[in-house]
Amino acid sequence: MRREEKSDLISALQSSLKSANGVFVIENHGLTVREMEELRNELRPLVSLFKVVKNRLMKLALADTDFAPVSDLMKRPTAVAIATDALAVTKVLAKFADEHSNLTIVGGKMDADVLGVDDIVQLSKLPSLLEVRSTIARILVEPASRLARVSAEYGKKEN
Repeated sequence: MRREEKSDLISALQSSLKSANGVFVIENHGLTVREMEELRNELRPLVSLFKVVKNRLMKLALADTDFAPVSDLMKRPTAVAIATDALAVTKVLAKFADEHSNLTIVGGKMDADVLGVDDIVQLSKLPSLLEVRSTIARILVEPASRLARVSAEYGKKEN
């Protein structure tokens, strides 16, 4: 890779990091091309970038960002997922790691915390934002619907 290509890649990585709410590092040694493509397809709507990138270049891109501590996680050949929906990415990575023993989740960073493997697995078990919203909506609507059912039954008894 020429120097210009490297600087273009670093600036592309930095621009992806600006809009990210999470960065996750995985080791993909032993995955077949088909498995890697399957993972990439599952992550595509949830990430701005999923790429196998040289650690040195990624560390340069991370240097002046909030995600700089992720550099310490990059020791072996890795793939990086720069997430736009970090919670959903944890779900996909944990599920994929369960199904494919060759995939190793190294860690990541969301908000203010650097996450280890156990943290990512714990986060993957949390309900998604959509599930939380639907639960809240159900809780808010249920008393009114019960009142309507009771009123309808009361109206039937008088006739």
